[in-house]
Amino acid sequence: MSALEIISIREATVSDVPALVALNHAAYPDLIVDGAVYEPEQIQAHIACFSRGQLVAELDGKMVGALSTFIPTASIPVLKPHTWLGITDGGMFLRHDPAGKTLYLADIYVDPGVRRRGVGQSLYAALFGLCRSLELDHVVAGGRLWGYSAVADQMTAEQYVAQVVHGHRTDPVLSSQLRAGFLVRGVMSNYLHDWRSKSYATLLEWSNPARVEHQAAAQAALTSSLRAPS
Repeated sequence: MSALEIISIREATVSDVPALVALNHAAYPDLIVDGAVYEPEQIQAHIACFSRGQLVAELDGKMVGALSTFIPTASIPVLKPHTWLGITDGGMFLRHDPAGKTLYLADIYVDPGVRRRGVGQSLYAALFGLCRSLELDHVVAGGRLWGYSAVADQMTAEQYVAQVVHGHRTDPVLSSQLRAGFLVRGVMSNYLHDWRSKSYATLLEWSNPARVEHQAAAQAALTSSLRAPS
């Protein structure tokens, strides 16, 4: 990215819907099946239920990336295996719950023409900033294993992920997520119909440092009170 290029992040609006649909389809031409690529009614639903969680990246005034998030109701076990269609209710975010504690990253997409120019990392930074500002516990996501199909006959998905995590292999998606600050909490099968990933995905988590510190302090205070003499 040149010094003259400026990436700005803003909330999506209803007027952005056609451009967001076009951008999403351009970013994922191989996923235009099973509702995994957004249509207008899905993005409209996202903005209607949680406008603050729908972010757009602009490079010198041009839309070049976006992300979509929602807050799952607390009854959804977000750190256990799940599918994209299941947790997002077909991409409609029907179980968005402002009282929840998790920010779920349903999708992040970048114009193919500007990849490797910092757009994705700027969106991840904005994502974590949103989690902090909402005082949520963490961000959870499922991540595609972009390069797994090329070596699927040589190793399991778990072995592939381990090699990327330990720096022995690079994956265009997972490596960028690790650089952003995500940790791998598991590998999920049948997450999304995706030939590149053989339908596997990483279960990713980024913990809000402020919430971790708050919870640790609260636990320490509780432990101290239980030890105090009566």
